[in-house]
Amino acid sequence: MIPTVMTVLLLLSGCGGGSEKSAYTADDVAALLDAGAFTGDMEQVDGTVAASLFGLDADTVEEITCYMATNSSVSADEVAVFVLTDDEAATAAESACQAHVESRIESSAMYCPDQVPKLEDAVISRLGNTVLLAVGETETLNRAIESLP
Repeated sequence: MIPTVMTVLLLLSGCGGGSEKSAYTADDVAALLDAGAFTGDMEQVDGTVAASLFGLDADTVEEITCYMATNSSVSADEVAVFVLTDDEAATAAESACQAHVESRIESSAMYCPDQVPKLEDAVISRLGNTVLLAVGETETLNRAIESLP
């Protein structure tokens, strides 16, 4: 299952479009939410809560913008941008996102197996000291990510 997540990560790191994006921002989360890649209602998660949920050291986090499906028992949809203090913190956040997705795949396999393909196609992408995690409708999500300014 990690190979699928890693494949998406590697494919996206090779995509560049015309201009070089240097970091993910809260505006990117808003654009992805507006793109219609997520089903059902999404609820913003407080940055402190998100840092704890992902097991991040709060001292290494500058900002988190995170939305998750309101009813996580029927939808795995989520999107988050983590802005970290340095390269080491960004690497740790990237690993934490991978572990989070793997954990959700395991639990979803029993409770909402129709969500597992979304999780297997999760996007985890890093730009500089920022990390993007997105789980949603795969094709729409990938198109929206490719079109981020």
